[in-house]
Amino acid sequence: MSRSTTYVKGLIFALLAGIFWGTTGPLGEYLFENKGIVPEWLVPYRMLVTGAVMLSALYMQKKGSIFDVWKSRKDAIQMIVYGIAGMLTVQYSFFAAVQASNGGTATVLQYTNPVMIVLYYTMFKRIRPTRREVLSVFMVLAGIFLLSTNGNIHTLVITPMGLTMGLLCGFFSCLYAMLPKNLLMKYDPTVVCGWGMLLGGLVLAVWKQPWRLGIQADMEVWGLFAVLIVLGTIIPFTMSLSAIPVIGAMYANVLGSIEPVVASLLTFFILGTTFGAFEILGFALIIATILILTLQKQGEGEIK
Repeated sequence: MSRSTTYVKGLIFALLAGIFWGTTGPLGEYLFENKGIVPEWLVPYRMLVTGAVMLSALYMQKKGSIFDVWKSRKDAIQMIVYGIAGMLTVQYSFFAAVQASNGGTATVLQYTNPVMIVLYYTMFKRIRPTRREVLSVFMVLAGIFLLSTNGNIHTLVITPMGLTMGLLCGFFSCLYAMLPKNLLMKYDPTVVCGWGMLLGGLVLAVWKQPWRLGIQADMEVWGLFAVLIVLGTIIPFTMSLSAIPVIGAMYANVLGSIEPVVASLLTFFILGTTFGAFEILGFALIIATILILTLQKQGEGEIK
């Protein structure tokens, strides 16, 4: 395969990863609204099954030992912290936001996390933000305002719970991205993600005890559950990992930002959720910040 062909394949994989990830919110919304499923049932089982499948597949491929991370006390502690504070929190808050609002809105609010990282470095690290970063902060604030009120300061078109959980998901997404950095330098990303999913799922299952919720799952529920794991998690994760070494993190992030667009379109066309003009503008402002901040990092040489 020629270099140009490989590069194009990398671009396609990054784009498809974003598209497949974009199905997650609408699938969850359908299960919540039409099948009586709740996040306390869906999230722990999804995490447990996904983690088990990823680790089992890697173990059968014999790509190193999946248990090496537990041989170091320091790494083991970092993995536990990541599984609970990173993986569990972002997964649960995302689907709680979906239940309280809709798949499109929850996905867009999750993408406020780059601006939250900017605010963190500004307030706690005393690093002066660039003009683009300041612009991005104001764009996100304006986007959240429009998304929440549809342009009318006297109304709230999103539930307080939906807005709160969506913004918490954005915050937890920062932890999800920052906590495993040292682990990713030493271990296969699939190992880190797999153990994070499995650990987070175990803790959430013990906490929420989904088997006691009395959920009656029919064949449609289990079918969509399988789609959520395979199409919404394992395939896009694998594609993204394949694309980044070929096209670089910047282009992978830019192409991956199609996720909230896909989620919003699916929510509208398939589930019938409608959005006002100002809400759509709010979506656009928040998504635009991803491009601004990503391109800035490339210009500074932070992403290769």
